[in-house]
Amino acid sequence: MSELRLSARQTADFELLANGGFAPLDGFQGSEDWESVVERMRLPDGRPWPIPVTLASDTGSEGETIDLIGHEGTLLGAIEVEEVYERDLRREAEQIYRTTDEAHPGVAALYREGARTLAGRIASRALPTHIDAVAPYVLSPAEAKAVFAERGWKTVVGFQTRNPIHRAH
Repeated sequence: MSELRLSARQTADFELLANGGFAPLDGFQGSEDWESVVERMRLPDGRPWPIPVTLASDTGSEGETIDLIGHEGTLLGAIEVEEVYERDLRREAEQIYRTTDEAHPGVAALYREGARTLAGRIASRALPTHIDAVAPYVLSPAEAKAVFAERGWKTVVGFQTRNPIHRAH
């Protein structure tokens, strides 16, 4: 079995796929999902989804199972590659970020990833590790709901970000 070392951004995406944060997704999106999200901000079934969740890689082929290693070195799980396709990065940048200017950090990150994309379901073995100062606050959706219920909260405000949290957030 081959392995793929994930970037920090891909590791964050893996974690959210594995812990239910990206529900209903159960893996990295294929070309049909990519097309629908880029053009309509929706999954093919019509549910809202604003940004593609993709796995760029220069290696891997359809039918292959690839171990996924987090950027920090943890064996996180595997992907069963169902599809390999080329994304139109310029089109994705224009539709998602409304610019193709590489001065935009999201566009720059997108271009650095490359267009060759693996799609398929993931199987999780572990979640990425987090520094001690952050770890107590990293909750799955199920864990967060349990905390809300325990505290008797009836109203909760959420903030969603596609990329790992930055200090400005």
